[in-house]
Amino acid sequence: MTPQYVLAGANVTAALVTAVLRNRGMERARFVTKMASSMLFCATAFIAAASREEMNTQAALMLGALVLGMVGDIVLGLDLFAAPEYRKFIFVLGGTPFFFGHLLYIVLLLSYGNIQWHLVAVLPIVPMFFLLLNRFNLIKLDKMMLPLALYGLVLGTMMLATFNLASQGGQLGRWMWFPGVLFTVSDASLFLERFGRGPLERMRPALSFTVMVPYYAAQGIFALAVAWL
Repeated sequence: MTPQYVLAGANVTAALVTAVLRNRGMERARFVTKMASSMLFCATAFIAAASREEMNTQAALMLGALVLGMVGDIVLGLDLFAAPEYRKFIFVLGGTPFFFGHLLYIVLLLSYGNIQWHLVAVLPIVPMFFLLLNRFNLIKLDKMMLPLALYGLVLGTMMLATFNLASQGGQLGRWMWFPGVLFTVSDASLFLERFGRGPLERMRPALSFTVMVPYYAAQGIFALAVAWL
């Protein structure tokens, strides 16, 4: 088994441990394992890049997006050490690198082949999901409604881009059925954890796992894909 596959697996394992530590309130240990996960998927990507005969623009964009993800992880990991009045600011600040990382992924993935236009149907799924939850008072968005709806469109575009590449087949395409969905599950769970009300508040321990594990699994897949781009 090549080193990048070992590191990708360790990345997901560390994410699972992070979720357990989060639920036990062990925030310092959780921060350490979360940072370890982020460094592991970046290490996976750089080892995958070293296995290539030469770099190209697509591989460089993927590396850039993964580094942005690590930066976002670091910032978001600091929120529970901050005073409550600063947590929303840290949440937005940490979300910014993720946003630009997603844009890099989208540009990269859509550069392969022609767009299958019937996949445009996935674009409104996430924004409609958030709006329906807000309508039935299961989340409280207030001023975050518009930014969250726009972010939902970005997630929908990510799914479109990954599905579009997956539909073209090949070694790279076979892996691309998964990361767009995994990112969507993770980010949606993150917003439900932060803004959920009623039944969703009681689901927070479970949401810790659906935030962490799918996200790091998706980043691990993208990191491995650096070798095939």
